[in-house]
Amino acid sequence: MAATLAIPEKSSHEIRLVYKFLKSNIQFTTGKELSLEVSGEKIDTPNAIVKYLVSQANKPELLGNNAVEQAQVEEWLSFATQGLRNAGKKEIISNIEKKFNEHLSTRTFFVGNHLTIVDIVVFGILHSYTKNLKATTCPNVLRWFDLVQHMVIKANDLTEEFPLFEVNLDDVPEPVVVKEEKKSDKKGDKKEDKKADKKAEKKPADNNKKTEGGDKPKKEKKKAEKKPAAPAPAETDQPVVSRIDIRVGYIKSCKKHEGADSLYVEEIDVGEEEPRTIVSGLVRWYPIEQMENRYVLVLCNLKPASMRGIKSFGMVLCATAPDGSAVELLGPVDTSKVKPGDRVFIEGQEGEPEKVLNPKKKYWETVQPELKTNDDLIAHYGDKPLLIKTASGEAIQCKVATVKNGGIK
Repeated sequence: MAATLAIPEKSSHEIRLVYKFLKSNIQFTTGKELSLEVSGEKIDTPNAIVKYLVSQANKPELLGNNAVEQAQVEEWLSFATQGLRNAGKKEIISNIEKKFNEHLSTRTFFVGNHLTIVDIVVFGILHSYTKNLKATTCPNVLRWFDLVQHMVIKANDLTEEFPLFEVNLDDVPEPVVVKEEKKSDKKGDKKEDKKADKKAEKKPADNNKKTEGGDKPKKEKKKAEKKPAAPAPAETDQPVVSRIDIRVGYIKSCKKHEGADSLYVEEIDVGEEEPRTIVSGLVRWYPIEQMENRYVLVLCNLKPASMRGIKSFGMVLCATAPDGSAVELLGPVDTSKVKPGDRVFIEGQEGEPEKVLNPKKKYWETVQPELKTNDDLIAHYGDKPLLIKTASGEAIQCKVATVKNGGIK
């Protein structure tokens, strides 16, 4: 398949970096406009060009190892190629010091625990703004930038086009030293003593007696006693997994997201008056006809999140193969015995789920690493199977098609 990539000489540095990093064998030229021509068809959007280069390099992990990562990569990549690369200097600096610095405060990379194409593209855009990377204003971005420049630039001998940025730690602010108050200040002490003496002269010796002028002494106002604040409600000993609201869902309809090639928008019945809108990064793994009219498991009490302009009110659960080669939807073992809205539980760890999971409590982050499939394709939490509570009282297990020992998320 003949392909030619044209990159402007003085712009599109992030595309040039992606091309160099992937050691792409696609023909390269310098052109007036960014474009990729494949078998006579022209591609001129940076997002599509980047993904094509990755696909030809056969490095799918750069686009995410599972459905969740792939959706996040798609979202960040669109933001970088559509918004950030065309933004003015002030807006880019604002993103560096606020959006990016906050996002990277608890992360090593932009998505997941590994390098993705997002890191490379954002690095390529920010490389022209190294003067604005300071430990005082964006320490997390600075740390990330230094890591990526060693992994991507230095490790691949690209320093001639992308010179390494010397990280300067000299501008880290010194810790504030609290000075102790001086024990004595003669002048100050004398002034304070005089003020105290005057107050003592004005104050009557005995509040129960009349003053010399015959006036009744003023009654001192009693300060209202502050009532102690009510203690915060104690955290119950309810099992953490029981706080997670996983239900049987039935996908009534599914369509492609208009603003993201890798995302589906589903309408899923989870036993409520109206079906929920849920966005999933499963385009790569399932055609639409395999998404519609099927039973799935839905995490229902996540805080709603916007996915490329569409608010998603939950997450369908999938198992990912250990090597990332497959992502499969979870579902009931026997669909004839369940209905939308039936809850999933763990035997011996039942409880009432939270209405909405508090992100600060990190309940889902605590539970998720213990969710997996076993050799028999059955979904487990630790060593116990996930069970569906049916109207008849029978407990139904959950399974996937082929993924053994896969993590569930």
